Amino acid sequence: MMVNNMREQLVKAGYAQNSRPNMQKKGQQFDFDNFDVVTEAEKAIKGLQYKDRYDNIKIDVTTSQIRKFLTAVNVVRNKVDLYKAKNKGAEALSEELTAEIKFLKVNLLYQAGRTAAVKQFMTVSKLNIIIDGIGDSLARFVKFTKYVEALVAYHKFLGGKDK
Repeated sequence: MMVNNMREQLVKAGYAQNSRPNMQKKGQQFDFDNFDVVTEAEKAIKGLQYKDRYDNIKIDVTTSQIRKFLTAVNVVRNKVDLYKAKNKGAEALSEELTAEIKFLKVNLLYQAGRTAAVKQFMTVSKLNIIIDGIGDSLARFVKFTKYVEALVAYHKFLGGKDK
């Protein structure tokens, strides 16, 4: 039942039935240039919506679960802001900051392993793929942080709650 519901939600979000949105072909990079933060965030959260037996629109992932990841992102963002202040005009991040950004994926995967709703959120939002595509690019990281903030905003706007 849960798998069929998730599959229906992925199809509704615009993914082909046979596609695997959380997988990336070897060597393929995430396309940040054509990535519209607002549109993709709205599409991702709408892809998590479903109707319960009383015809109410629900989203399984809670505000707390998404905000927990946002908090981890903001910790790294603060370090990046300090780095930008010390290194004016820098376009690339240090190895240490790049490693911390990659560690955000570990944080996300841990939460996804604990709760099916977070795993579905990660798959639909493609956060794990996006993190892989950041590399040492400052501009990509800034775009990523805006995307995570947009996910939180759309989740709240479209009826996401804590249980």
